[in-house]
Amino acid sequence: MATVAYTYGQGFFTIALAVWIFVWLYVTVGVVRRRDLGFGGKLLWIVVILVIPLVGLFVYFLWNASRPAQA
Repeated sequence: MATVAYTYGQGFFTIALAVWIFVWLYVTVGVVRRRDLGFGGKLLWIVVILVIPLVGLFVYFLWNASRPAQA
C-alpha cells in the first residue's frame, strides 16, 4: 500500500486556494448586492472577475475603495 505524503507545499496550496475562493465569493456577493449597478454592470463585473481573476479582483477592490462610504 502506498503511503500518502502530505507536504508543506500541498498544505500551503490548499489554504491559498481556500482563501482565493473565499475572496472571490466575497467580491461576487458584494457585486450582486450593490444597488448603484444595474444588471448589465453586475454581469460585467462578474464576467471580468471570472475571466481575469487576479486583475479583476484587484481593480474591483481599488474601484470599490474609491467610492464614498454609505451610511
